[in-house]
Amino acid sequence: MKKYLLSLAVMLSFVLLTACDDNDNGKYIYSVPVTKGAYVICSGNVWSGIQGSLTYIDYATGTASQNQFAAKNGRSLGSTPNNAIVYGDKMYIAVTDDNTIEVVNAKTLASIKQIKLTQLIDNVIGVSPRCITAADGIIYVSTYGASNYDWGTYTTSGNGYVAAIDTLTFSLKDTYTVGSYPEGLAVSGNYLVVANSDYSAVTKASLSVINLSTKAVESVTNEKITNPTAVAIAGSDIYVLDMGNYYDVSGGIRKVTSADDVTTLFDCTNATFVGAKIYASNCVYGQNTDGFIVYDISTGSKKNYDSGVSKFFYPNVVTADPLSGNIFVASYGEDQDTPNNPSYTTNGYVVEYDANGTKLREYNCGVGPNAIVFNMGYEEIAY
Repeated sequence: MKKYLLSLAVMLSFVLLTACDDNDNGKYIYSVPVTKGAYVICSGNVWSGIQGSLTYIDYATGTASQNQFAAKNGRSLGSTPNNAIVYGDKMYIAVTDDNTIEVVNAKTLASIKQIKLTQLIDNVIGVSPRCITAADGIIYVSTYGASNYDWGTYTTSGNGYVAAIDTLTFSLKDTYTVGSYPEGLAVSGNYLVVANSDYSAVTKASLSVINLSTKAVESVTNEKITNPTAVAIAGSDIYVLDMGNYYDVSGGIRKVTSADDVTTLFDCTNATFVGAKIYASNCVYGQNTDGFIVYDISTGSKKNYDSGVSKFFYPNVVTADPLSGNIFVASYGEDQDTPNNPSYTTNGYVVEYDANGTKLREYNCGVGPNAIVFNMGYEEIAY
């Protein structure tokens, strides 16, 4: 694989805007970036008939309100909302088992459009949307599509896909065939990288590198890439969250410099890429953990933080507010019938820490928290 000169796709930047206020003695009005809250996407539990939901954490009040999508729109968010991004003034939510992308106003949560992928594309490519990224007025959505898993032999067949959808017209711009059971993706410049998990079968896991200019798709494989589920791009390197096989192959962050140069930076089972940092936790399936990890890509330094609580029963998200650096860890709650184990049918919770790892607050959320995105905007300040 060539070394592509790419920038970190998830890096956020803000421009400080100024204007003179003629009605206020020549004072300047500054527009400064602020974060007003956080949205917690909760998957529910399709096997138990529990619909997905959205919990909103309000910074101003320090409180969390559940079922906010339903409260605003009078209907459920759907079965297994899995991933979300805020792009421009909209939030896009991938609802896996309904084959839809919910498009809502990022401030009010009012529904703008429910994109039904099996109608927009077809009954093969449009099946099971998983993750979303965006650039240049287009959202890119990974779908399981025609991928299949044989539970008898623990093998996979078929391909996954990426759909490119215009954010103004919601029309289909393009589709790309990628690898088996694609999950996370990242875009930078003319290149889109996709993590093909192979549903942890560990036989056909890969990365797909899509040249958006030529539409060529290159497959990248390495024995250390076993179950990739999230990716980020930093310079000429790709950083991959690899979940392993939950048995004898440990999950961790892999740094991919080329197809022949893949190194494991540290063990973990979930991670989020925020700017030049990776926020992660290491919780092998069915076990508990009591801390989280922050890794700085720019310096190569890693710090382990104690959780400040008795334990996380199954931390599923570790991320940070890009402005304040406050760290958010979302976890399943405890199963009351089998203590010390996570519950997949009752509400989860979110713990907020400052950038130094000091616990600030704890919030309740819906069942199965699996993504957190932030309500960001601007405020005007007179000077």
